[in-house]
Amino acid sequence: MSKKLFALALLVMFTVILTASAASAAVVLKLSNVLPDGNPTTESLVFFAEKVKEKTGGEVEVRLFNNSALGGQREALESMQAGTLEMCMANAGPMAQFVPTMDVLSLPYVFQSTEHMFKALNGKAGEMIKADIDKAGFVFLYWGDGGSRNLINNKKPITKPEDLKGLKIRVMDSRLMVNTLNAMGAIATPMAQGEVYSALQQGVLDGWENNPVTLLTLKLYEVSDYFSWTQHFMVPDLVLISKQAFEKLTPEHQKALLEAGRESEAKQREYWNAFVGKTVEELKSHNVKFNDVDIAPFVQSVQPVWEDYTKKFGTELLDLITSAAK
Repeated sequence: MSKKLFALALLVMFTVILTASAASAAVVLKLSNVLPDGNPTTESLVFFAEKVKEKTGGEVEVRLFNNSALGGQREALESMQAGTLEMCMANAGPMAQFVPTMDVLSLPYVFQSTEHMFKALNGKAGEMIKADIDKAGFVFLYWGDGGSRNLINNKKPITKPEDLKGLKIRVMDSRLMVNTLNAMGAIATPMAQGEVYSALQQGVLDGWENNPVTLLTLKLYEVSDYFSWTQHFMVPDLVLISKQAFEKLTPEHQKALLEAGRESEAKQREYWNAFVGKTVEELKSHNVKFNDVDIAPFVQSVQPVWEDYTKKFGTELLDLITSAAK
């Protein structure tokens, strides 16, 4: 082989190697999620990852870490601020530690329905919250329906606030949520979701509060006997990317993530609505006992929580949310 042919062969070989290397060097965005496979919110994240791959031609990969594989929500948000994690699915409750104005979304009984919640989130109130999310170093991608949160325990049905006396009830890591459950009469116990099963099993907790979908998909019906429809919280989930990770992306990739987020919000609600209809009957087959609740005494018990919020933040954002119900 002549020197020219040999040099040409080497050039072709190196070009192939470099091309293959560039193809394999897709941008990887790790996404932390405390919910398990099969949960409708997790399914929306799978949809989101597929849409990002499609819109970027495989140049950006969203890699999911479900079922608290990377720890709880607070750890994920701290890791995003530290630059060691790119993305997470968070609930607005724990998120308020990083964006204090988001406490308004955790106020007990602030939303009258799912429609009311999404009307507020996609209106002026939502725009104000997104601006504060941006200031905290995160980029908002989409909201998720988390249903209403209700009292779940392994002791007795809860029908009035007095029934909660002495019961240790897990809440998310949110000061407002702790204050709410305490005001309702419980002993509020903040804890990461991944620790709840063993805590119930070992008697560290008497109960927790959440929606039927999470009760079913995390198999916590194995250690939970009673579900009481207090509907005290209706707190949205949201999907975020850290601002530093977002700003490293090309403008085209940024656009793709934002578009995928908008499409995934609609898909999450579709998945949620399809799943929730069959959930209660399946939980009953696992011997979970459901009871209705007159919420009026619970609404009355949490009024001090509202008063504390308005003293701290005023009423501008709250007024926008309550007016969205009209």
